[in-house]
Amino acid sequence: MRILRRLLLVCAVALLPVAVAQADEVQGITNNTILIGAFGPITGPAAFIGLGGRDGMNLAAKEINDAGGINGRKIKVDFEDDAFSPAKALAAVKKLVDQDQVFLLFNVAGSNSTIGTIDFVKQRKIAMYVSIASAPQVTKPFNRYMFRGGTNETARYGEVYSEFLTQFLLADKIAIISGRDEYAKNEGDALTRMLKSWYDVTPVTRQEFNVGDKDFTAQLLAIKGASPQVMAIDANPAEGAIIIRQARDLGITATIFGGGTMLDQSVPGNARFAAEGLTSMLNVPLPFGSKEPDMVKWEAAWHAAYPSMPVGRPNNFDLLAYTDMYALAEGLKRAGHDLDTDKLIDALETLKDYRISAIASPRTFTPKYHIGNFLLQPMVVLNGHWVPLRWTPSHPSEILKAYE
Repeated sequence: MRILRRLLLVCAVALLPVAVAQADEVQGITNNTILIGAFGPITGPAAFIGLGGRDGMNLAAKEINDAGGINGRKIKVDFEDDAFSPAKALAAVKKLVDQDQVFLLFNVAGSNSTIGTIDFVKQRKIAMYVSIASAPQVTKPFNRYMFRGGTNETARYGEVYSEFLTQFLLADKIAIISGRDEYAKNEGDALTRMLKSWYDVTPVTRQEFNVGDKDFTAQLLAIKGASPQVMAIDANPAEGAIIIRQARDLGITATIFGGGTMLDQSVPGNARFAAEGLTSMLNVPLPFGSKEPDMVKWEAAWHAAYPSMPVGRPNNFDLLAYTDMYALAEGLKRAGHDLDTDKLIDALETLKDYRISAIASPRTFTPKYHIGNFLLQPMVVLNGHWVPLRWTPSHPSEILKAYE
């Protein structure tokens, strides 16, 4: 009996360091690497979002690693395609978390995919940094594990769009045509709500369509019959360009405004002369082709990394994901070498007006809200290219009142 007790004691002492070592391990963290799980659509109708997001993110990760990494560790990224599907996005996130054992999630998906992952992320208490999706569920209600970076809140789009249409374009007869997918529907809803709330304007008609539609004649004839001064389109670039062409072919002369995703060079490229005068909103400080030194430097680095890309790249999603990866890296750096999820979140909540350079909008997170960016600035198509408009919203945002 005495011998048995001694053997058990020796075994317990021998196993103690192993147990302690296992307790100290953090999923996705080694002495040399930080494993990040990323996902977005690189196939399907919104591949332009995920391809841009993936490539911008990877460029930033490479630069960070080439500069020495973060507190002695290099970033490693596992990427999964969600094909713009909530179900596939959830499957991708489950694989990244449970099979690949990532430390955190970096989301370059659209809103349609993102909503499929939110409940799982909250339940598993893993940090998810959302770069592109504007879905309200990311930040409302507030959740400690969810961060929205460079893209704007859907509510912010509604605030700025409604002010721009009524106060700059001086319209009170506004028609809206929006997709039924999560992003487009949310944006159309937000515009409708803020037009009424702030300016007592009700759209003269609201028309809807499905992603992938090619013929919008019925919706556009209804819009034409309502005689709007402005037609607002909430759509992905492919559908948006077709709507613009068909609207002009049907004799609709209203000024056309496009939601943020339509601020893509493919829209004037495909709609051609019909897109002249199209306005939209940019959520980064500088347009592509700007002669500002930081943008010139970034575009040169991007083209060196991706020399064979099609016309229209880099796009806004390249830039959002690139600058958001740097914001995330800054949080990881501030969290210190003894990294865990709580330390990362606490560190991200110290970021105030952080940006890697003039190409990025300032990112701010606090313990009360994780809404990184409020910047939106108008652009217009002239001679086939997007150029800035001199206008700044003046109406105070009401979004942060919910977090006070």
